[in-house]
Amino acid sequence: MPWPSDSNATLLIRAAWVVPVTGPPLANGSVLLQSGRIVAVDAYPAMVRQVPPKTNIVDHGDVAILPGLVNAHTHLELTALAGHITLRQSDFPAWLRQLLPLRSTLPLEAVRSGIRDGTRQLHDGGVAVCGDVTLQPPIDASSSTGVSRHAFIEILGFNVTSLDVALEPAGYPNFIGNSGDIHALSLSAHAPYSTSSKLIQAVKGWDRDRRLPFSIHVAETREEVQFLQDGTGFFRELLPALGRWVPSWQAPGMSPVAYLDHLGVLDELTLLVHTVHLNESDWSTVAERGCSVCFCPRSNAQLQVGRPGIETAVELGIPMALGTDSLASNEDLNLFHEAAYVLDHYPLIPPQQVLHMATLGGARALRQDKNFGSIEPGKRAALLAVQLPLDATSKDLMATVIRQGSKGAWRWVETPHWD
Repeated sequence: MPWPSDSNATLLIRAAWVVPVTGPPLANGSVLLQSGRIVAVDAYPAMVRQVPPKTNIVDHGDVAILPGLVNAHTHLELTALAGHITLRQSDFPAWLRQLLPLRSTLPLEAVRSGIRDGTRQLHDGGVAVCGDVTLQPPIDASSSTGVSRHAFIEILGFNVTSLDVALEPAGYPNFIGNSGDIHALSLSAHAPYSTSSKLIQAVKGWDRDRRLPFSIHVAETREEVQFLQDGTGFFRELLPALGRWVPSWQAPGMSPVAYLDHLGVLDELTLLVHTVHLNESDWSTVAERGCSVCFCPRSNAQLQVGRPGIETAVELGIPMALGTDSLASNEDLNLFHEAAYVLDHYPLIPPQQVLHMATLGGARALRQDKNFGSIEPGKRAALLAVQLPLDATSKDLMATVIRQGSKGAWRWVETPHWD
């Protein structure tokens, strides 16, 4: 065990339970910290006998210590639209018809302040890391909140084939991402119905060359499935109205997942968002390619697009994450609420699997798992203390943690950064 050389710079926190996520919960557990990093995790009686004598010890009592949550998919720039679109919507087309004019007339400062406000809301909901899909230049809103933001620069253009052309309006002609940054950047294609095949491939190629995660909305609506299958329906009508139609375009005659697989963009660095309308073959393809999937079930319910098959993803061992989507399609950015929704509507999903989705699953999907998502040596000490009721049992611990978190019965663990 790599004990710190300076005992005055170490902190040992003890709690009724420590939830590492990578292993079973530790009763009467403890976590040793130094300079904002986790040094060791073990049962308190074993740990306290080994730490240096001057180590600071803080007993948090009847709480469960768990890692900060990971919201793997949101659109913080749409925070400014909260309350401007009625929820619940009748269907996706009705929602999009309201969103498009509101988004196009949103002042830049409102967008930027929305990102900052949304980041604060994430922090106030226990989120340590988020995957933020954005059209705006990166805004560092994390310095005052501690939330690490992976910005997915969103690329659209059904009638655009050049990545340089697609990046130009957003001011990214010389865009450079750095997978090593804690506030990382990569590119994201919006969706198969809004982004040309060549552009999707170019975006994925850009990310793949840099070993960065690639995100895309896929199979969120029946209208998307219909459009790719036979070229008819809502999106066939919308694209000409937006001036984005390509007269020579031919429907691929495939499902959205099969289409993306045909384009060669599905692999272990691909994050598929929503995946509501997948058939058996689609799910098999996702599993075989090693893609991660981010579910946003409350947003899906608000837009009445359908119920994602989380049970199937669990059965196939598909890497899963959880996201809230934006305040244009959800009531809040609270991931504890999202996790509690899964417990309520997916009773066959084990609570420990739901918590994994909200922590390590999201961190892995965003390639932030070296620093976040679990309580392990070397990771950042972004920790939550969830208050446990007196009747809490080990059998129901994971569900209790999620329920208590959704009620707001938690706090950030104060872990001073000494460096």
